Amino acid sequence: MTSETNIESTEPEGSNSGFVRRMIDSHSVLGLAFAALIYIVSLSGALTLFVPEISLWENRNTVTSYETTPAAIATAMENAEAELQPGNEILNIIAYAPDEFKPYLTVRLNERKDQKSDLISTDWVADPETGALVSEAQSPYAHVIEDLHTMLHLPRPWGRYLVGLLGVVMFTLILSGIFAHPTIFRDAFKLRLKRNARIAWTDVHNRLSVWGLPFHLVITFTGAFLGVAGITVAALAMLVYEGDQEAAIQVIQGPQAIEGAPPMRSSPDYRSMLENSQGEGRTFSLLIANNPKDSGNTTTVAYYEEGILSMRTSDIYRNSGAFLEKFGGSGSPAGARAFGMVQPLHYGTFGGYPIKILYFVLSLALTYITSTGMMIWFKRKKQQGQPKPKSEAAWRGMTTGLSLGLAGTALLVAANIAVPLEPVFFGLWGLSIAAIFFTKTPGKAVRLQYLLIAVMLALAALLHFPIALSSGAAAQGILIAINMSLLAGALAFAWIGLRGKKPEASSQVEMAPAE
Repeated sequence: MTSETNIESTEPEGSNSGFVRRMIDSHSVLGLAFAALIYIVSLSGALTLFVPEISLWENRNTVTSYETTPAAIATAMENAEAELQPGNEILNIIAYAPDEFKPYLTVRLNERKDQKSDLISTDWVADPETGALVSEAQSPYAHVIEDLHTMLHLPRPWGRYLVGLLGVVMFTLILSGIFAHPTIFRDAFKLRLKRNARIAWTDVHNRLSVWGLPFHLVITFTGAFLGVAGITVAALAMLVYEGDQEAAIQVIQGPQAIEGAPPMRSSPDYRSMLENSQGEGRTFSLLIANNPKDSGNTTTVAYYEEGILSMRTSDIYRNSGAFLEKFGGSGSPAGARAFGMVQPLHYGTFGGYPIKILYFVLSLALTYITSTGMMIWFKRKKQQGQPKPKSEAAWRGMTTGLSLGLAGTALLVAANIAVPLEPVFFGLWGLSIAAIFFTKTPGKAVRLQYLLIAVMLALAALLHFPIALSSGAAAQGILIAINMSLLAGALAFAWIGLRGKKPEASSQVEMAPAE
C-alpha cells in the first residue's frame, strides 16, 4: 500500500510555460508538506501514549502511590480552590486519581481574570494520604509532545481541526491504498530485502501497511473524530436540535449548569459524592468540579467500569449535593457508548501495558510507512531521470530534525536545566533542517545528526538513572523503563549513523515492477 502519491504532475509535452512549471512545483511542495504533517502527527502520537509516564519522569521526587482515599481527594480539591488568585474567576478544579500508568495524585485549577482572558492552569502533585499539595507539577516536555500531536502547536481550535483533517486524509489514503493494490493481501509476507533500495522499501512499506491495517483504520478514524469534535457538536446541534448547542453538549457531556443559582457557602461535599459513587467493578478516575462556588453548577465523579470499553462513566451531581444522573457506561444508549469508546480506542488506554506497547509499536510502524512512502517516491523520480535532491533534503531534514529536537529537550529536562522547552525544540528542529538542506552532502549531515541524537539520548538516560533508582517503589519501574528506552533509542540511532552509506550500483539499477 505504497503512499507514492503523485505529488508532482508531469508537464505536458512541448509545454515551455513557466506558469505550468511553477504550478507543478507548488503541487510538489504541497504534497511534501502534507506528508510531513502526517509524519509529525504519527511520531508524536506514538510518544503521546506515554505522556503520564513522561510527566512522572520530569517531576523529580514526586510522592507516588497507586492508592488514595475520598478524604484525600476532597482535601486536595479544597486546597486547590484556596489557591485561586484574588479577583480571578474559577472555571473548574479537576483531581486525577493514580492509576496503572500514573502512580500519583494530581489536582488542576483552571482560572482566568475574566471571560476575555486566557485560561490559567496550575497543576499540583498531592499527597495521596492527606491531600496536601506537595509541589507544583511541571511537565513542559510532555506538553511539547502532546500539543504537537493534538494541535501541531497551532492556535486553538484551528490546530486541532487541522489534525482532525489529517486523520481524514490518512483514513482515505489507507482505503485507497487497499483498492489500488489488489494483490496486497496475497503478498502479505512477500519481502525482497536483498534487491535494490526502492524494492526493499516498497515491500516493507506494503507489509507493515497490511499487518497493521486494523490499527491504522481505527487510529485514523478516531483521530479524525477527536480532531473535529467541536465541528461535530455544531453539526449535531444544527441537524438534531435546531442549532441549540447547549442541548447538543448535554447529550455528549450530561446536565449543564442552572443559570442564576445562589453561590455556595462552602466547597461541595466531594467526599460524600465520591463515597456514594463507589461500587463493585468501579475504579475511580477523576473528579471535576465546575465552578465550585456556584450551587447550580455540576460536579462529576468519573470512573471506569469493569468490562466496559469507554472513556469513563460518570455520576453527575449538583454542587449543592443533589444526585442528577449516571452518564455513559453500562445501560447508556448505543450512541453514547460509541462516543465513549473513541478516546480509549485512539490512545490505547484499555488493556494495560500490553495494549499500550502494541499501540506504540504500531504507531512507529505508521510513522515508518509514511517515511518510506516518501523515500520510495524520491527513489522513483531519480530512476525516471527527474531527481528531487532539494525536496529529499527538506524531507530528511524534517524527519531528522524532529528527532533531534525531542532528544535535545529531553536532555535539558534530565539535566534539570530550566529553560522554555518549546522554543528550544523548534530551534533545534529548524537548525537541523537548515543544516541538511543547505549542505552539499545531506546524507552525511543526516548521519552526523543521528550520532548527535544518540549522544543526547544516552546522556539523558544516564543523568536520570540516579533519580530513578532513588525513587519510590511505585515510580521506580516506570522511570527505569523510560531510561532503558532512551538507551535503546540511542543505540538504534548510533547504529544507523555509523553504518554509513552503502555504494549503489547506479549502472545496474533494478527497476521495481509496477504496483
